[in-house]
Amino acid sequence: MHASTPPAPRPRFLVPGIAIAAIIVAVCVIVGLAVVWNSSGTQDAAGTTPAAAEPTPTPTSSASAPSTASADYRELCDANGAAAQAKQGTVADDLAATRRQSAAIRALLPMTGVPAEVAAGAEVFAASTDELIGVLEGLGPQTQIADVPVETFTNTQAMQAVGSDPNYQAFIGWTIETCGLALAG
Repeated sequence: MHASTPPAPRPRFLVPGIAIAAIIVAVCVIVGLAVVWNSSGTQDAAGTTPAAAEPTPTPTSSASAPSTASADYRELCDANGAAAQAKQGTVADDLAATRRQSAAIRALLPMTGVPAEVAAGAEVFAASTDELIGVLEGLGPQTQIADVPVETFTNTQAMQAVGSDPNYQAFIGWTIETCGLALAG
């Protein structure tokens, strides 16, 4: 008779880790969809697409909203959209897109003219892109992102902090709002 061996215990952080990864992917997808949707333009009654106008600052009552929707944020918005799309490709695609995100956020640091929690969240975002770049550099460039175990990303310090950091969450909300405003035609 064979001795019964209990099933291997699941790692304690598997479910929260997957939840964090799902949040990160969802944010990337939302930002990517906002970029794609807003950059597609609108058509007037004659069926022509009007030229994109530079956005004008609009007052807002939300404390987490940006005070201006300037073209200065366009590269960050575009980089976030590219990063969201790269999640469907290879490690090399994601690495290039993450490097672009890192450069875009670093060009804006330290952020001014935004709420303090958004500026602090931008610093967390920059750190998370740096750590993600390190993780991606350790993987085969032709590997599909979908084939990389989720734990590869969720077991990093920055990614674990991202899931619970209210400043990072404020930054993500601000980014979604800003990219929608900055790219509206």
